[in-house]
Amino acid sequence: MADISTLDESHADDVVRLAARSIGEIPLYQWLLGPHVDEADMREWLAGLILRPLLRVGCVTGGWLDGTLVGLLAWQPHDVNLSPDGTPPLTPDDVAVAARTPGLRERLLTLWTSQPLPLPVEDAVNVVLAVVDEGDRGGRVLIDMMSSVEEFCHANDRPFYAWTGSPPLRDWLCALWDGKQFDTAEWGGRMMYGMVSDRPPAAVRIPRRHAAS
Repeated sequence: MADISTLDESHADDVVRLAARSIGEIPLYQWLLGPHVDEADMREWLAGLILRPLLRVGCVTGGWLDGTLVGLLAWQPHDVNLSPDGTPPLTPDDVAVAARTPGLRERLLTLWTSQPLPLPVEDAVNVVLAVVDEGDRGGRVLIDMMSSVEEFCHANDRPFYAWTGSPPLRDWLCALWDGKQFDTAEWGGRMMYGMVSDRPPAAVRIPRRHAAS
């Protein structure tokens, strides 16, 4: 069983490095990075763009094994305030890399201005990104990290949802939380699958332990 903790900005460097090792496997981000997907610095830039705003508001959960961060789960309630202190979630510096990189600049603009992927219901919690280090996949790390989302959804009577380009991941999420596929969409030449849990989700976890931050 993994130790679980809520991560914050003090963990940003470790979180970004961990996410960057796997983010290029996700179809949406493969499309976004295009020919730069194999460049570690570009994957770190993208991981920071996604995760730093969520770290500021306590919406990134970490999974630890023997004191090492091996997994992270980023999630976002529809009504969370990403600017609690008035600081914009993203600054010009955050997007400066895209602004000076032809191709990436246009794809990022397309991503931000396109119709968003459909919601199953207005108040569903978005599972934005889930990452487990390659050597620690196949165990309970992801299940244990999902306890944060489960607890929030049970406390607020909400479902959670996720979009994925992986049918096996869609089927795994549906089976564990008695969820269902609610829609499909094509993005960047890839078929994407939308999965939504029950309201609230069925719980599959065992009592979690909290790791020291």
